[in-house]
Amino acid sequence: MACRPATAHRGPMGPRLAAPIALCIAAVALAASVEPPPPPTYAGPWGARILPDGDGWALRWQGEGPVAVDGRPASGPPLRLAAGRVTVGSTVIDVPPRPGPCAPLRFVALGDGRAAVDGVGPSAYWPGMLGEALALAPAFVLNTGDLVKNGEDPAEWPAYLASLPPWPPMIAVRGNHDRGPLFYAFGLAPGPTFGHRMGPVFVAGLDTQLGADDLPAALAALDARLAGPEAARATWRVLALHRPIWSRGNHGSDEHRVNRLLVPFIDRHRFDVVFAGHDHHYERFCPSVGHGPDRRCVAPGEGTVYVVTGGAATFTNPVPGVSQKVDPAVAAVDAEHSRFYSGSKHVVLVEAGADALRLTAHRTRTGNLRPAAVIDRFEAPRRRPRPAECR
Repeated sequence: MACRPATAHRGPMGPRLAAPIALCIAAVALAASVEPPPPPTYAGPWGARILPDGDGWALRWQGEGPVAVDGRPASGPPLRLAAGRVTVGSTVIDVPPRPGPCAPLRFVALGDGRAAVDGVGPSAYWPGMLGEALALAPAFVLNTGDLVKNGEDPAEWPAYLASLPPWPPMIAVRGNHDRGPLFYAFGLAPGPTFGHRMGPVFVAGLDTQLGADDLPAALAALDARLAGPEAARATWRVLALHRPIWSRGNHGSDEHRVNRLLVPFIDRHRFDVVFAGHDHHYERFCPSVGHGPDRRCVAPGEGTVYVVTGGAATFTNPVPGVSQKVDPAVAAVDAEHSRFYSGSKHVVLVEAGADALRLTAHRTRTGNLRPAAVIDRFEAPRRRPRPAECR
């Protein structure tokens, strides 16, 4: 199936792709089953993509063709803009202003869409997974990393970049398989740390490939963003990582022994949810604070919900508690604190309202023997006052 570039438009749920590209992606998703679907191909410049930048957007692309904003020639990449109709070759994207802090917002979290073997890039399941994520009409997609199998191989990236629709934005953190400089050279994240307000949600990201020696400086950079005016205008705070804080998957909790740095930072800034990947399953832990002997479950709205979403993967793990790397005492607390575990391929829909943050984990029709279904739901109450402008 060949997909042609299409114009993005604003609908009742916000900006999304119009036919034919959305129809093509949806068709790939509907056709997906346990057998991997063939990857789609896109005409025109491959890899046109948009990320938050300041209080607007930055657009990057590969390929040939004229670039214009509202009919006026533009240079780049990157092309920075607040809003407008962007033309890149034959691809047209209606880029809206960044959403304000008072309106509800929905986005999707997923991760680990890499292939299982070198030389391929993304998994054959990835187009179907992405199609099902986009069918939920998100304002953006939050990707917890491992976009390709070997990030140091330039031949693996074109297939991933070509899979991305021009809209909505794909906000990603670097995974261990995305190693090397190409992840940042392609502009898939602004840097090892980022933080942007998207509607009522402040979305922060941290590259967990950083070593323990580099983490204090990275956390200081995030501290500065979280002390800024845009974070103050957000009702909710979400952090994206690749390696999980807590997990009962193959890699397990605290793989690099840096939770002593990360958990106090997360507690101090009162993040509502931390999304991670790396382990190929879905898992939700109780709202919690602390680490080591001080780690404990607390009431909803009084702690952080840790979620593992590595289920866009070629293979998934249906059996919890298999890691041999985790201290038995930590593993026992993990089992006590874990509230839901699934080895299904999945995507997580997040809906941010005025008073609650709702998470819904969807088992996909792509890659699962069982039919598509909701496998988990959770609602986090608001922990901080709404911005004055929203009251």
